[in-house]
Amino acid sequence: MTAPNGSHASIPKSLQDMSSSSLQSVEKSLQKDVFPFSSKRTSENTRSSKETIVSEDSEHEPVQHDDRSLSPYTTAIRAQSQTRSAKRLDLSRTQTNASTTTSDPRFEIDFEEDDRANPRSWSLKIIGLVIASMSYATTCVVAYSTSYTSAIPGIITDFGVSKSIGILGVTTYLLGMAVGSVILAPLSEMYGRRPIYIIALGLFTLLLLPCALAPNVEAILVTRFFGAFAASAMVSNAPGTINDISSEEYRALAFSIWSIGPMNGPVIGPVIGGFVFQYLGWRWTIWVVMIMSGAAFFGVAVVPETYAPAILRARAAKKRKVTGDDRYWSRYDERLEFLPLLKVNLSRPFVMAVTEPIW
Repeated sequence: MTAPNGSHASIPKSLQDMSSSSLQSVEKSLQKDVFPFSSKRTSENTRSSKETIVSEDSEHEPVQHDDRSLSPYTTAIRAQSQTRSAKRLDLSRTQTNASTTTSDPRFEIDFEEDDRANPRSWSLKIIGLVIASMSYATTCVVAYSTSYTSAIPGIITDFGVSKSIGILGVTTYLLGMAVGSVILAPLSEMYGRRPIYIIALGLFTLLLLPCALAPNVEAILVTRFFGAFAASAMVSNAPGTINDISSEEYRALAFSIWSIGPMNGPVIGPVIGGFVFQYLGWRWTIWVVMIMSGAAFFGVAVVPETYAPAILRARAAKKRKVTGDDRYWSRYDERLEFLPLLKVNLSRPFVMAVTEPIW
């Protein structure tokens, strides 16, 4: 607490009258409350003459500083500052499903300007074809829900069931659509739109075969449920595809064009089914839908992936595999698990109904 020459010139006048024992007690109190170091550590810091600062990533020789003239308090503060600086230099690491990669922006995988893989950069012609394919495929699965009503009289006659059992086919189809939408919508966010479309629409087309060849009404009811479960991918995920490829300026127009098919599907179904049932029989109402859905399957199969997170995840994984460098990453590498996504999808309609009412 004294100056190097032993005088008390640097001490305020009010403190000069205090006894040396009082000054020592104040100094000990400050050391205990402000700088909670042990006396042993303090004496070691006082006797320490050199401090080596080595950066974690540095390849140079350690830099040495002479702290012989520094007080213990200055030494402690300086050590804490150096620790914080070292932490700031350390790159954070993110655990992904593929590997542990650094978040170094130099290795981030993202879309380039006018990148052809970016769905928002596609030409108007390609966007129009994608909208048409999605609209047609959705129309097929929706039309099948109502074309069945035209075949109910034939089913009742052939299998000798009541009208209530015949109409039950509509119920099972709508139930399958409701359940399938809840399951397949989260899957498209995990694995992308295209794999879900191909698998789901392919299953829907194949499940029409046992329905058309059904030996009894039970087979019709069961196959219609599972067929609707698969077909729900077009109803729940097609709007997501339209959102992926359209900009904010033309998004409303894109949705309006796409909705022409799904909105008119319930009307088209009974019209087509009525003519087919009258001239070809009730089983041909299913064969016609199978032909239509087969064409829709090939139309959807040629559409590239439109979900940007899935595209960037695949790019980053491919880059890591080709280069053997695990530092390449994308901002979508943290893929959510299925159950949390399912929970969000189940609760979202109720949350929106309460928090965002439409007046």
